[in-house]
Amino acid sequence: MRNFRVLLVLPLLFCLLGVTGCATRNTESTATHQTSPSYLLQHSGVLSIAEKRIALRGVIKLNPAQRNARVVIMNDMGMKLLVAEIIADGYEGYESHKIFASPFLRMIPSFYAESMHCIYEMFLAPNPGTSALTVTTDGTKQIGSREFAVHTIIKGSQSSYTMELFLTSGSEKDS
Repeated sequence: MRNFRVLLVLPLLFCLLGVTGCATRNTESTATHQTSPSYLLQHSGVLSIAEKRIALRGVIKLNPAQRNARVVIMNDMGMKLLVAEIIADGYEGYESHKIFASPFLRMIPSFYAESMHCIYEMFLAPNPGTSALTVTTDGTKQIGSREFAVHTIIKGSQSSYTMELFLTSGSEKDS
């Protein structure tokens, strides 16, 4: 019986002295968590190819710290034409992953490759302005801690197309 009383008293004593650590554990995190902003940008645009004009809208989720972007391109009615992710790989270029491409866009030769190249050049390239694309911008809009072009005109490397973009809205989010 005496052993049983000692067994009952010991846990009580441990709790009172804080030996088990349950009541005295510091639950505050001492690690600092650095968040980097991501941006959600909405554009409207016009793609001109062989004297045809196609109205487009696009949404880009840009994460400059991770050097990636997710893009959704839609027609003027809101139908998805392209969904893709682009990841800059250091200073040598990028890789892209096509998630969805409509049959309509597959009929336009090199649309996907040119779109990914434009997005890389505009948002992820370490040295913008060193490509074969002709990019002209007009005006800037401050979104969070970064400035973005309000109006952009992109001419393809062989002038086979022209893309005119207008930044319609944007927001900064912590990622």
